[in-house]
Amino acid sequence: MNDTYALRRFAVVFDTEPDAEPATYRMQCAVCDAFGPTVEAVQGDDKSTLGARIEAAREASDWVRQHRSSNREHFTYRLIETHPYRLAPGEWRR
Repeated sequence: MNDTYALRRFAVVFDTEPDAEPATYRMQCAVCDAFGPTVEAVQGDDKSTLGARIEAAREASDWVRQHRSSNREHFTYRLIETHPYRLAPGEWRR
C-alpha cells in the first residue's frame, strides 16, 4: 500500500460571491469610543461597487455631526471598514 499526501495552497481573496456579506462602514469617536450606526454598502443595478462604498462611508460619517453637537470637545474620529474575504483554493503541493 502506497499512500500519497498532498497539501493544498489557499489564497485570501476579496469575497465577490453573490452570497458574500456586504462591506460595512461605521464611525467611532476616538475620544470616548462611541460608535455611530453601521452602514452597509448596498449594490444596486445602477451602482458600482466603488460608488456603493463611497456612499456608505459618507452616510456613516453623518453621525459625526450629531455626536459632536452633544460633545463639543470631541474632534477626533475614525472610520471602521469591514470587507468580506474568503479562502480560495489553489494548487496542490506534494
